[in-house]
Amino acid sequence: MTETIIPGTYIDVRAEGLISAGRIATGVLGIVGTASNGPVGQAVTLALPSQARTAFGLADDPRNPTDGANPLTLVRAVELAYANGASTVVAVRVAGASKSSASFALRNDAGQQIAVLTARTPGSWGNAVQVSVEDAEEDCLVERESLEAPFDEVRYTPVVPSPRNRVRIVRGATGQAGGFDLVYRRLQSEEQVRPNAAGRYFLTGRPVEPGVPAARISVRDGAETVDYTGDAIDYDSPGAPAAGTVRIDPASGELVFAAAEVPGPSAQVVATYAVGHADPTPGQVLLTTWNGQLDFAPGEAPSQAAGDTLEVTYLLDRDSCVRLSLANAGTTETFVGPDAAFLAARVDAASQLVTAQADALLGGQRPAHDQGAMGRGSNAHGADGADADRDDYAAGLEALENQLVNIVVLAGQHATTHGDLLLGHLALTANSEHERIGVIGAAGQSVEQLNAHGMADGRVVVVAPGIRYPDGSSLPAGYTAAAVAGLVASVSPQTSLTNKPLNIPDVAQDFNRGQQGQLIGGNVLTVVRKGGFRVLRGITSEGEGMPYAAIPTRRIVDYARYGVRSAADPYIGRLNNVRVRDALKSSLDGFLTRMVEEEALTGYELDVFADRAQEIRGEVSVVMTLQPTFSIEFVLVTMYLR
Repeated sequence: MTETIIPGTYIDVRAEGLISAGRIATGVLGIVGTASNGPVGQAVTLALPSQARTAFGLADDPRNPTDGANPLTLVRAVELAYANGASTVVAVRVAGASKSSASFALRNDAGQQIAVLTARTPGSWGNAVQVSVEDAEEDCLVERESLEAPFDEVRYTPVVPSPRNRVRIVRGATGQAGGFDLVYRRLQSEEQVRPNAAGRYFLTGRPVEPGVPAARISVRDGAETVDYTGDAIDYDSPGAPAAGTVRIDPASGELVFAAAEVPGPSAQVVATYAVGHADPTPGQVLLTTWNGQLDFAPGEAPSQAAGDTLEVTYLLDRDSCVRLSLANAGTTETFVGPDAAFLAARVDAASQLVTAQADALLGGQRPAHDQGAMGRGSNAHGADGADADRDDYAAGLEALENQLVNIVVLAGQHATTHGDLLLGHLALTANSEHERIGVIGAAGQSVEQLNAHGMADGRVVVVAPGIRYPDGSSLPAGYTAAAVAGLVASVSPQTSLTNKPLNIPDVAQDFNRGQQGQLIGGNVLTVVRKGGFRVLRGITSEGEGMPYAAIPTRRIVDYARYGVRSAADPYIGRLNNVRVRDALKSSLDGFLTRMVEEEALTGYELDVFADRAQEIRGEVSVVMTLQPTFSIEFVLVTMYLR
């Protein structure tokens, strides 16, 4: 509403006349079935059959199922649907009680389990994941390690000086975040020390930090090596060193050997030693790389009492780390870390293949070298759960309830065992503004068995027969239902399936004309051999003479319901007066006129009104009469001969 306080022109825009029905999806296919990979009970939207294979794994051989008894159904049904024109599939994997996730135990050098890797989803796919633990070839970055009081050392060592290292403090009193400049006491490793012109040996790093356990001076002369370590390295004593020792001047870095142990001309001197640093100045923190010690300038150390927090990011020497590699079907993941707990956290946060859980007591130990496949030996073997039962399929249908889906298929299942589940789902979604139809196979081989499907509903299409492949293998009619559903999804709501070609290798059985008539009378959508393979008649299971005996009639009405809601919902909350009701009628008129132009309707009548009592209650009555378009099912020819 405009507010007229300052003189001027005020414009109130009433946009009801611009409201129209949006575009409506009519061919989104929902398929529920079993698979070797992928999340269980979650709806996954697919655009290509290759995405189904990536997300849910390959279909197994129906003659030799992975579990020995129950073929996997989901991916094969998705492929048949796409082969017949489906463009969008919402797939839900279900799994029975036998499902399990493959695992792999990381062990220490003593063979104790220190962490467990578990495939992210249950299924046999996890048994193909290759695991390798080996020496790290790169330094490991420890990110945002939170230090606890007294804030005086990092957890892992030795630290590698690097521009990537960071120290971040948050002062509890002010909430202000800040950083420090890092300076180092560092370990200089394997430095070759060459004598100068005077024959004296000087280390390049100064000042030398005394008393570091890792310090080593090695004199290598041919096959002979003399090592000076520990107390054999003297930092303080004046004068010549005693036999068996070497003296290092911390200030100058000069190495002085005993007279009888001075390296010869062919000898090589190699030194590992600590390089010291002056005490930190304000704004600096001194990090000792070999033990992780942190030293702050006076007055700058974090205070637990003040609520300060400290985070450190640093590079850890590769010799203290291992590399964990995971590989599966062209996907390779690599993680580097110093112990099982660190690796488990990295894997759990980033891996697409597995989760990880470190042992509460032994997780701080480094994994030993290992290589092998998940699920082997004493590790848990991955199983698909292909024995999914009615409850599992019901849970899969539940995952589709609030999805935008127009056609539902229970992959590989038939009406005798699962028809009531499908019908209950369709009734529930029809009452929650998610109207859809279901396509399911008929059980059995004979006409009598196929006609005993027990379905009689305008939202359920029962399909027969099954599919035969050139190698002689066959699939039940539940898979033919997936192909028919793909065909339904590929055509407009008003298009009949009668006489439409179906892309399948072959039908599992042929029916003569008498049997075909019986199947039509039994409300079974039958696929017959006729210039390829064609739908004999596009019917639902409701029965001839009933309102929704033809599939297009059911789909046209559902399309109209979606469209009316799409056009009317934007008016909720607007004024209930003649102007707005006329705009609502105009929006509905536009949608229904479009249906006439698309030949979904041959005509319609529409009235939008509200009496005073309805206006008070906020109600608007919309009354419409629709005349759906019907298809040609028979051509009656009368021939006159002269």
